[in-house]
Amino acid sequence: MDSSKDAVVLRLAQAHFSVEPGITQIVQLLADAERESDPKEPVKLLEVNENTTADGIRPVFFGPHSASGIYYPSVIVEVTAEEFEAIRHGSLKLPNNWSLGQELPRPEMAAAGGK
Repeated sequence: MDSSKDAVVLRLAQAHFSVEPGITQIVQLLADAERESDPKEPVKLLEVNENTTADGIRPVFFGPHSASGIYYPSVIVEVTAEEFEAIRHGSLKLPNNWSLGQELPRPEMAAAGGK
């Protein structure tokens, strides 16, 4: 099993899409390049969920879970579609100087090459 951070990001996103039907989008959150290259820097996902409430940015931290193929600590931030738009437009700020990274595909899209 691929233990690279990129593989873990995709595996975690696909697992979350599979268990939470309200998730409409998952976007990777990124720290600056130096911090992101540190193996102790967690995988960070922003999950847009139609079944959540607008509570602002509330990161939830998890430790690694090697048995599930999650070899890095992780942080999940769950937001509404409106909060996501506010983040994209800069009126709602992410903590720790994080920025929006790539949007991650749903499992069925990943199997089809992301299309």
